Amino acid sequence: MVGCGLGTYSKSLGNDLVSKGVWHHFVEFDEPVRTVEQAASKVPVEKIVKSIVMIDSDDRPFLAIVRAESRLSFKKIKKILEVRDVRLATPSEVLKSSGYPAGGVPPFNRIQRVLLDPNVLENEVCFVGGGDVDKLLEVRTADIVETLKPKIADISRISSLG
Repeated sequence: MVGCGLGTYSKSLGNDLVSKGVWHHFVEFDEPVRTVEQAASKVPVEKIVKSIVMIDSDDRPFLAIVRAESRLSFKKIKKILEVRDVRLATPSEVLKSSGYPAGGVPPFNRIQRVLLDPNVLENEVCFVGGGDVDKLLEVRTADIVETLKPKIADISRISSLG
């Protein structure tokens, strides 16, 4: 780990994963990764997974995990959670709820309520937020399921790419 340039959040994440016995590998970028296109410059786009912090109508946070090319279906999520409404968390809510900055949120964070789209399970490994905004984390998809015990449900709609 010495000299690999991990930031504060990535270091903490790496230590947490080691303590849980979760295999992982950090992928570093020279600048913050703000788009799927930027991430796809180093990793296969079909293996990129987003961990999206959301807030329900009772002001309770939850995590929605979907493949990068998917978009969330708020309608499906509201039905699954049996809530009146859901929204994306603000950057300050993301940090407060998950312990990570927006843009770097890994699935392994403080949020206990997790929804995982079944499309995520199609790949044996995936690339997720790496804690810091200039890192991605390669992990086994099975470790996400085993560690988080998410509710697996169809929460996405595929975005049209053309």
